[in-house]
Amino acid sequence: MGKSLDQVMNSLPQGRRQKIEQRGHEVIQHHMTLQALRKELHLTQEAMADLLEIKQANVSKVEKRTDMLISTLRGYIEAMGGTLELVARIPGREPVLLQGFRDLEPE
Repeated sequence: MGKSLDQVMNSLPQGRRQKIEQRGHEVIQHHMTLQALRKELHLTQEAMADLLEIKQANVSKVEKRTDMLISTLRGYIEAMGGTLELVARIPGREPVLLQGFRDLEPE
């Protein structure tokens, strides 16, 4: 019969376990929902609503969306003090940072 993950981890030297756990945390940090990112930054939905000048209920709706406008996502990220970058990854090519996704400005 196979070993459990706990058994395998406990059989490793402490230094190796720490490296594995650290890498696990790094991977998790790179794959977050908007809600998790907001919480990681110690921001409440109410605080985000104030930053975005919208109602708290709308913050909740944004965080639950699986499809949204790039401008909506960019605004949310910028309200947290960040920037949004879109990267296209195509097999056989280096990643490409996509440009030109800005809000439309009045003419």
